[in-house]
Amino acid sequence: MYRCVLITNGNLLSMISLGGWMRAHGDQIAKVYVTHKLPSQKSNVAGVWSMWRQSGWDYTYFKIWMNIVAPRRLRAAGLPVSVADYLRRRGLPAPVQPVDSVNTPAVVDEVRALRPDLIVSFSATQRFRQPLIDAAAQGAINTHFGALPAYAGLSPYYWHLHNREPRFGVTLHRITLKLDAGPIIEQTTGDMSGWRSALDVALAMASCVSPMLNRFFDGATSFADGREQDLARRSYFGHPTRAETRAFHAHGFSMLSPAAKSELRRRVEALAAQRP
Repeated sequence: MYRCVLITNGNLLSMISLGGWMRAHGDQIAKVYVTHKLPSQKSNVAGVWSMWRQSGWDYTYFKIWMNIVAPRRLRAAGLPVSVADYLRRRGLPAPVQPVDSVNTPAVVDEVRALRPDLIVSFSATQRFRQPLIDAAAQGAINTHFGALPAYAGLSPYYWHLHNREPRFGVTLHRITLKLDAGPIIEQTTGDMSGWRSALDVALAMASCVSPMLNRFFDGATSFADGREQDLARRSYFGHPTRAETRAFHAHGFSMLSPAAKSELRRRVEALAAQRP
C-alpha cells in the first residue's frame, strides 16, 4: 500500500495511460499536480511556435490534435478527456492543482506535508529536482514510453517509427536527477509490425502503463527489482527537425490515422463506461 502524489501533464493520453491504475488505486492518491506548461517556454503559445519552426506542421498538429482538437470533440460527446475528469467521474477525492513548476519551495513543502510514501510521475513536463524527489518517504517513480536506456527523452512513439524499430518498449523506473536514467524496476516490449502512425504506437505504449503501475502497487514488483541502466547504451531524442519529419513521411508513416483515432475514442468510451 502506497500513499502517493501523482505528477503528470494530465492530458488525454495520460488519462488513457493511467486510467486502469487510477481505477484500481485512485484512493491512494493524496493529490495530483498538473504540469500544464511546456518545458523551457514562457508560454505554451511560444512552445507551439518553437515546435512548428523546428519540426513543421504535421508533427506540431499532432500535439495540437491530442491536446486541443480531440479533447474538445470528446468533451462535446460527454466523455472525460483528462486525469482530473476521470477522477471526478469515479468520485475520487484527490484534489488536482495546475502548477507552473513542481520544484518551487511551496510545492515541495506541500508535498512533504502530505506525507506520501511515493511520488508517481507520468508524462510530467518538468525534471524533478532533489528536494522534490526527497519529499516522499520512498522517492519517486516514472513510467516512460521507451525501453530505457534507449529512447530517453521526448516523443518516443514518433522516434520508434522514424527509426523503423520492430518493437517498442515501456519502462518503469526510479527517478533520479538525470532524466530517464534511474534504476529500472520493470520493462516490457511489444511488436510494432504493420503500424504506420505515431498514434498507433502511442496507444500501444499507453496500454502498458497501468498494468506496470498496478503490479508495483500490488507488490508484484518493487524497488528491490531495480537494476542500474547501462548508460553507455543510452539514446536520447528531442523534437525532430523538419528534414527528419519529411523523411518520416517519405517512408510512408503518418502522425495520425483514421483507425488510430477510432481506437483512441473507443478507449475513452471504455473508461467512461466503467462503474465507480
